Amino acid sequence: METLLTPAPVLVHPPMHRPAGNLEVHVEAHPEAPAVERLGVASLALNGLLDWVGEPLLAVTGEGWRGGRVDEWVPFWENEALRVTLLAPWGERGVALRLEPKAAGPLRVEGKAAYLGLRRFGEERLRAGLYAAHDPWTGSYILEARAHRTLLSLGLQADRPPCRVDWGERFVLEWAEGPLTLYLALAPEADGARTTALHLRRVGWEALWRRTRQALARLVAAYSGPLPEVYRRHLLFAYFYAQANTLEGEPVVLTSRSSRYYVSGAYWARDALLWFFPALLRADPLRAREVLRVAFRRYAPWPGEHAQYLGGPPLYPGFELDQAAAYPLALARYFEAVGPEPELLRELREPLEGVLRRIAEEKHPTLSLYRTFLSPTDDPVREPYLTYDNALLCVALERLAPFYPGELRQEARAIRETLYRQAEREGRFAYSFEPGGPYTFADEPPGSLLLLPHLGFCSRQDPLWQATALWILGPDNPYHYRGRFPGEGSAHFPFPSGFALANRLLSGLVRPAEEALGVLAQAPLDQGYVPESFDPETGEVRTGAGFAAMAGWVAYALAARRP
Repeated sequence: METLLTPAPVLVHPPMHRPAGNLEVHVEAHPEAPAVERLGVASLALNGLLDWVGEPLLAVTGEGWRGGRVDEWVPFWENEALRVTLLAPWGERGVALRLEPKAAGPLRVEGKAAYLGLRRFGEERLRAGLYAAHDPWTGSYILEARAHRTLLSLGLQADRPPCRVDWGERFVLEWAEGPLTLYLALAPEADGARTTALHLRRVGWEALWRRTRQALARLVAAYSGPLPEVYRRHLLFAYFYAQANTLEGEPVVLTSRSSRYYVSGAYWARDALLWFFPALLRADPLRAREVLRVAFRRYAPWPGEHAQYLGGPPLYPGFELDQAAAYPLALARYFEAVGPEPELLRELREPLEGVLRRIAEEKHPTLSLYRTFLSPTDDPVREPYLTYDNALLCVALERLAPFYPGELRQEARAIRETLYRQAEREGRFAYSFEPGGPYTFADEPPGSLLLLPHLGFCSRQDPLWQATALWILGPDNPYHYRGRFPGEGSAHFPFPSGFALANRLLSGLVRPAEEALGVLAQAPLDQGYVPESFDPETGEVRTGAGFAAMAGWVAYALAARRP
C-alpha cells in the first residue's frame, strides 16, 4: 500500500525575517533594515490571516543599519545617524514606528502596498482594489483594500506634520527633522482605521512604550532557568504568534501567524494544547483560561482532526489520537496549576464528553488500547496502535480524574497495564504495533517516547524506558544525528528537530539535555528561533521556519526541565 505523505518543504536558504506584533496585529520586518514587509490580522470571518503585503510596505531611508531586539521582542535598527524602533503596543490594533535622530537632518519614509493576502497554508492574493485618501477630520492617511466591500483598512498618522506627502499605493513622506513617531492602525474599514490611528497618537509614544514593556516583563518574570534570553525570545514569539485576537474580536489559537511557516493560519489541537498551552499557562494563567475555553467550545466538536480552520471545522481531515488526548490533558494541567473550578468544568463538560466519545470509537474490540489514523508527524501509520499516543491518553485520563467524576482512573490503569503487555518488544517499547502482531521500532520527535517519564506514564528508572531512550539517542536510530548540532529527526523531516531539543530537556537525561542547551545557545537556527528542523553541521533552519507553537514548547521545556 502506498504511503501518502505531505512532508515539510526543505529550505535551501534560511529566510530573512523578524517577527513582531501583539495579540491584535502581526508584523513581519527585515532583520537587517527598518523595513516592514507585512502587517496583518487574524480573521474568523475569512478563516485565515489577512495581510497587507508590500515591496516593502514601509521602509525608513538610510544605510549601514544594524538590527536587534529590545526585551527579545521589539525590533530596532540603528546606523550612525538614526535609531528606529518598531513597537506593536500592548492591547492596540496597530503599530508605532519611532524615529530618533542622532544628528540633524531630514527623515524619509516610503513604501508600496503590493496586494492584500489571505493565508491558511498557502496564500491567496485577493482581487481587491487599493484606494488611498487623506481624512481631514482625523488627519489620518488611509489605505483601503476593497472588493464588494472593504476587507481591510490601514490608517496612518505622524506626531509631526510632514514637509512632503505623496500618498497612495506607493507613498513618500518626508520631515525636515525629528524625532517623530508614525502610528499605523488596522480596522475592517476606514472609519476604524483613521480613528484608531488618531487614538494611538493621542496616547503617545512614551505611554505606549512604557505599557508594552511592563506587559512583556510580566510575561517572563517567573523564569529563573538557563539561557534567559533564549527563553524570553521563544516565550514572546509563541505568546504573540501562536494565538491572536481576531479582527472580529474573538480569540483564536493557531500553529503560527508567520508567513514563513508552511502551514500557518490554521488550528492543530496538538500545537495549541500540547505545545503552546503549557508555556502560556506558566506565563499568563488568565489568558490560558480564555484559550482553554475557546479550544473546547470552538474546536473540540471535531476532536483529533489533523488540521482545522480557525472557525473550527476540519481543514485537513484525518484522526490523530494524540490531538484528541490533548483536550483532557490541557484541562487537567489547568486545574493542577490553578486549582479546581467547578463552574469552568460545568461549562466544558459537554465538549469534553464529546471528545471522550470520539476517542472511544477507536478502542480495540477487547483491549484498553486506542487506534490512530495519523501519527504525531501527521503521516499515515504502519501499525494503528502507537505507544506514545496511548501513553498520552493514559496520562490525560489519570491526571484529569481528580477533577472529573467517572471511571477515568480505571481506564487509565487499564491502558497502562495493556501497554506494558503489548508494546514491549525485545526489551524495549515499540513505537507502533498490532496487539500480538507486527511492530515497528521508531520514534517521532513531535510525539517522542523520551517524554513518557515527564508526562507521568513511567519512571526514569523503568528499564523498558531506559532501553528505549538508549535506542532513540544512539546510532541504531536512523534519524539520530550527531554533527556539531545534534538531535533526532524523522522521515517527515530528516534532520535534527526542534522537538528533539525539547524532548532532551524534558527527558531528565543529563548529557542529552546539555547538548540541547548547547544547540539553543550556539546554533543560528531560524533567526534565533527554534524551527521544525535544522542542519546538524551549520545549525541553520531546514524545515518549518516561523513555527510559533514550537517556540512555546521550547520555552516550556526550558522552564520545566529537571536539572
